[in-house]
Amino acid sequence: MALTNRLSVAASVAACTLGAAANADIIAGWTFQNSAFVSSTVGSQTFTYPQTGTSTAFTGYHADARTKWYNNVGNGSSAAVNSDYWTVGDYYQASLSTTGYTGISLNFDMTRSASGPASFKVDISTNGGTSWSTISTVSVIQNAAAPAGPGTWTSATSYAAYTSTITGITAAENQASLLIRWISTSAASSTGGTARMDNVQVQGTLVPAPGAAALVGLAGLMARRRRA
Repeated sequence: MALTNRLSVAASVAACTLGAAANADIIAGWTFQNSAFVSSTVGSQTFTYPQTGTSTAFTGYHADARTKWYNNVGNGSSAAVNSDYWTVGDYYQASLSTTGYTGISLNFDMTRSASGPASFKVDISTNGGTSWSTISTVSVIQNAAAPAGPGTWTSATSYAAYTSTITGITAAENQASLLIRWISTSAASSTGGTARMDNVQVQGTLVPAPGAAALVGLAGLMARRRRA
């Protein structure tokens, strides 16, 4: 193969690699479609959503052992995680690895019943929970039709008003272990008050491997030679 042809192939590969790196990837996500993950009759302080792999997990903790974990309908999906007996400090938690990723962002849908907790903070930890940093706060919209809310959650309709997006989470980049907690900062006004989550998604951009970076440099050199 001629030198110019080899350079052209390398430039094409580099362009494809660069384009792929520019698009955000889904690092981890939870849609809670497995109906076996909760019980609506047995109380428990904790729950764990069943995982298909070992690198991610979604869990929950409540101080009150009478808590029930439900899988009610989601925001445009058939199921979401839901729980009652909320007190200040109770939480949902996601754990994952972001090794090799930059530009971390977080999307999730959240709602509550009329007597459920109305405010949460979103904290992250990169040292196994030894220390935490708050990256956002959330005012939770009631799951109701207008005027109390934008619309009741159903499997057929997704309401954008319930979706929160947090971008530019630089402290979460390239972490072997990342914990994300949605922590209640207000108690439910009754023990039956619930808070529900669905469509949790962590995204990021994969940093090109050193070989791919070299190809990008070669592509630039080839482009300059063509213009010369």
